[in-house]
Amino acid sequence: MSDQPLTFLPLSYAARPPRLAVVAPQDDDWVRWAAAGLARLSKVWGCSGSVVLPAGTAEHPAVLQCLARLQPDHVVAHHPSWDTADQVAPGLVRAAVAEHDLPHDAYREQFEEAVRKSRWNAPVVMEAEAAASTLRARIAANQQNEPVHVHALFDAEDDPSLTPLASVTTDPLIGVPQPLVTTPAALAYAMHVGVEERPYEGVVETRQWLEAAARGEESPLLNELHPTAEVPVHPVMSHRAGLCIPVRRGHQQAQATVVFGDRPEDFALAQVLRQLHDYVAWLPSGDTSLASFWLFNRSIRGAELKATSASLAPEEIQARIDGIWGQPGSPVTESAAEGRPYSVVDPLDLEFQGRSMVVLHTAWDQPRSLPASVTPDGSVETALALAGEVPPGLDARKHRWQVTLICADHPIPPLPELTTSALITPDQSPWQTFVRAADGGITYWSHRFDFVASGASLAGTLAAPKLAWPGIRKILQQATEAAGTQFRPSAAGKRAAITERLLGSRKALEALAASPGWQVLRLYLPDTSRRDLPVHSWWKLKSAVVLSWEAITAHEQDGWDAAARRAQVDEWTTQGVLRRGLVLGCVRCPIFEFYPLAEISQQYRCRRCGGDNSLVQDRWKPFGEPRWFYDLHPAVLELVANDGDVPLLATQYLRSQAWARPCLVGEEFELLRDGNPFVEIDFALATCGELWVGEAKKTGSLADSPRSRKREAAKLIEGCIAVRADGLILATAQSAWAEVTVDALREEIRGCRSAGRAVPRIRLLTGLRSRPKLAWL
Repeated sequence: MSDQPLTFLPLSYAARPPRLAVVAPQDDDWVRWAAAGLARLSKVWGCSGSVVLPAGTAEHPAVLQCLARLQPDHVVAHHPSWDTADQVAPGLVRAAVAEHDLPHDAYREQFEEAVRKSRWNAPVVMEAEAAASTLRARIAANQQNEPVHVHALFDAEDDPSLTPLASVTTDPLIGVPQPLVTTPAALAYAMHVGVEERPYEGVVETRQWLEAAARGEESPLLNELHPTAEVPVHPVMSHRAGLCIPVRRGHQQAQATVVFGDRPEDFALAQVLRQLHDYVAWLPSGDTSLASFWLFNRSIRGAELKATSASLAPEEIQARIDGIWGQPGSPVTESAAEGRPYSVVDPLDLEFQGRSMVVLHTAWDQPRSLPASVTPDGSVETALALAGEVPPGLDARKHRWQVTLICADHPIPPLPELTTSALITPDQSPWQTFVRAADGGITYWSHRFDFVASGASLAGTLAAPKLAWPGIRKILQQATEAAGTQFRPSAAGKRAAITERLLGSRKALEALAASPGWQVLRLYLPDTSRRDLPVHSWWKLKSAVVLSWEAITAHEQDGWDAAARRAQVDEWTTQGVLRRGLVLGCVRCPIFEFYPLAEISQQYRCRRCGGDNSLVQDRWKPFGEPRWFYDLHPAVLELVANDGDVPLLATQYLRSQAWARPCLVGEEFELLRDGNPFVEIDFALATCGELWVGEAKKTGSLADSPRSRKREAAKLIEGCIAVRADGLILATAQSAWAEVTVDALREEIRGCRSAGRAVPRIRLLTGLRSRPKLAWL
């Protein structure tokens, strides 16, 4: 590492509780099992940023898509005790005790107490553990081969790797009494505020539950259920209960969503969306008149309401949301019916803007700066381990937290393929702690996984891994290797990389493509017309075209005066983009060639025939005193000749979008299967939350014939999936993509969906050389 360039990595530090995805047992009475899972989760610090999923919903496509955005730290199964199972299905414990035919009441009471505290190993629990294991592998969270041992939540005891909520909170907490959560309507509200295990006598009407579900924590229902609660008091699922706050970044507008349907997958979808969108209500069924104001009032505040469902058809969703709109009490008058502030959306088409994170309110966005080294592939490795520290309000002896580090200049997309080995330095043991990509950066567990000797210092008890921030090439390599595909830079990508090194950065190369200087560089192309340039100010030689200063100043460009050109040419010659020299001939052969300044002396040797020459008047062009000419670097010339400005203009424009700030940009590459290339990708864009790949064209068509267009569309979508990209961007210099190309893309998408294959999101970028515009396909 000593030979690598040193830099300082500016970081934003945050401490937060772990995010959990708890997989609950599921049978016909799934509501009670979900309530039991919420009751157990409500006891864990970080429950306000976590979710409960019935076991049968863990493979639902919409739920999986949302979980990929949530990025839970741990996927755990809820392992109920016999006591919990007896609450769901009364009589289980009594039947189990009766089977042993104990002779004395005292023995029976002791045995029953022991049974209630033991694990309930029923088939439905085993199914939940299997679903958790499958989901764990799908989203790469706390896998068995990773150094984490949090795999289940047991009712009767606390997991030492997790922190009980009671050890962190400072105020009394309340939730919905578990005996009341027997219907989807009650569960719809309980998911907002949490569940507590205490008896309750009373009845709450369905319409009251639904109003409370629409209002969330704003509902007075919880206070009505706890009339004698002390003040101040917080719902167990509130962020305040865990001394936390939600942090949302990159959101362009508020997002409000209502989920319809009374199936387990609807509950699961609403649970995860609640962590991702600003406002979410789950309305399973029943009279929703009391909920209408709270739903549409969100739209009045600027958030367009999206109606969706994981179980209902679009027509059913439309009918339900229209029915609520038509009820008395709607905050918008009927005269505005044509502009109703809601729309029906397929759950797979829901948008997720920015990223969300629940953090400890005393330790977030704290600045850090670490000395680091830059590797040849653009990765950044920390030069020293982070110092162990305990955030205010926590105790290292009894609390466990996540450390999240975000670099404003070096985002990391949350790809499951970015495993521990990609995020730590080569000399670091992967078994020291659990490290993964999340929240746009790197997150890891506060405490060591391995043995720590008694009496160790605070720094010794806290994990302090040496971290690596992978560059875009490393990210692409990790993603493609996991899919059995090979990644390598293409010829065009290598040329762009050479030019990037000459200029100093990708941003400088993009700025060159957008500057007036790019048109001057086009004068070096063999077929470019130079009729307007002064005589003898340029020469088309055997090897290349060369320009003099007179030719460069004669080429008119708006807003680029002589002083700016002089400074630009001097900068280019310093960088090596241009080479200053003379056009000289040979006394033995008639060929004139360009000779760089570094090769010129009074005596020189002809490049063609090897003859010796003296630097005299007969040898140079034009006649008179010699004139400096400028030769363009061959890699830059090829980049210009192949319309390399189109992908450069595309990535420059994408950098300006809010969702792509910050981002890592990679040049053109190709993917190989069994050693054979099958697709070329013009650029890659890695943001804090996503990975995008793109194709850039000067024209507005992928190909000339229908068969070729279909083949190109299929290859691009296949390549997008192979690198685990979230989406594909098609960029063109034209004002619009040809309709035949758009039709080919849509046809390919329909074919993929009908075959049950994954389909990336697609965006169309047009007008790159004039007025860029980005739109969804």
